[in-house]
Amino acid sequence: MSSHFRSDYAACRDYFLELAAASAGKLCRAENPAPGPGGLALSTEFLRLGPEDAGRALIMVSGTHGAEGFAGSAIQCAWLASRPHLPDDMAVLLVHGLNAFGFAHLRRVNENNVDLNRNFIDHEDNHPENEGYAKIGGAMAAADLDGPGRAAADTALARLQKEMGALNVMRAIGGQYDAPQGMFYGGRMPVWSNRALREYLPSLLPNVRRAAYVDIHTGLGPSGHGSRYSYHGKGTAEHDLGRLWWGKEMTPAAAKINHGKTGHGAMEALAPAQVVCLTLEFGTLPFDGVLAALRDEHALWWHGGDRDGQAVKSAFKAAFCRADKDWRDRVVEQGLEIAADTLVGLAAG
Repeated sequence: MSSHFRSDYAACRDYFLELAAASAGKLCRAENPAPGPGGLALSTEFLRLGPEDAGRALIMVSGTHGAEGFAGSAIQCAWLASRPHLPDDMAVLLVHGLNAFGFAHLRRVNENNVDLNRNFIDHEDNHPENEGYAKIGGAMAAADLDGPGRAAADTALARLQKEMGALNVMRAIGGQYDAPQGMFYGGRMPVWSNRALREYLPSLLPNVRRAAYVDIHTGLGPSGHGSRYSYHGKGTAEHDLGRLWWGKEMTPAAAKINHGKTGHGAMEALAPAQVVCLTLEFGTLPFDGVLAALRDEHALWWHGGDRDGQAVKSAFKAAFCRADKDWRDRVVEQGLEIAADTLVGLAAG
């Protein structure tokens, strides 16, 4: 299973394209105008298997949060390599590297410093206010990687976390729309990846009536475990379907922590189809370790100057993609299990 992981964005994309060519699926490549490292051309791939007029579909997305894309890419490639047989009237759409810029540059955000999973809101309406981030953001988005400035920011952050409590800290990092160079910035307009997703989903699935949307992430939760977070609250038809497909372990949507997830764009783009959305999140490090890696990378990007950031980037990648074989095997196995269970559920009605 771990053999489906690759070392960087370019290698992940090449492997995906190799398997896509052998799949006889319909491939569309959306070219991101932003440059990759060393001028590398960036793209998001949309690969549909199954008939164009399919009424049911599984959509699996990798790389929403850039550097989290290694796990999602490995799951998508493992699924392709298994040469699965699809039931009648069923399609699978694989979205590879939705945030290609972040994937290639080992960032969680995109070319506009936008957290893509906070960008799918109505930008014509008032943008959500986040009082928690206003309180904690200055300390979190430290201007220094080390030295007295960083020590002061770390001390302030620790104090604020204690004062606010864990839930309010999670709300604070759930998206903000007022600090363009801050962390967890949701943007003020639909970014390139947002527009691409909205364009390609309906064009590749024009007749879909029911779809499952699975967005693959890493970083939070028990290491190697795939936590299942529904977009939908209890009492909704979508929650009930998700529970049938993904089991009692699925966590229903409760108090809104973050705005603008990619699945909201899928629901709008495929309307009036019923779209049941799931975030599949594989844990890596304890939360404090992940947050430290995020803060270091953010400080390096904005304030690193000509510093050699290799150690920071290596630690950042490790916070979202573990190197050990057991972790990688478990991730792919669980991802394939989710895909299989979803297709069975969709086929049942």
